[in-house]
Amino acid sequence: MAFDVFMMVVFGGIIVIQQFIIYLMYVRIRQLLDEIDSIEVKVNITDTELENMISRGEEIKKSHF
Repeated sequence: MAFDVFMMVVFGGIIVIQQFIIYLMYVRIRQLLDEIDSIEVKVNITDTELENMISRGEEIKKSHF
């Protein structure tokens, strides 16, 4: 009888610890998603800007090789 109660307490504690870890992971994921949203605002590149960057990169590559 005592062993059963002991095992229930141990497994109950493990479940509580797992729930806490899941909560921490959820909070961290929310933080990372917020960072991604803020980065997307800063990294908006238009098609013409991208084409200019690609052409400049190709020119530099041709001039160095």
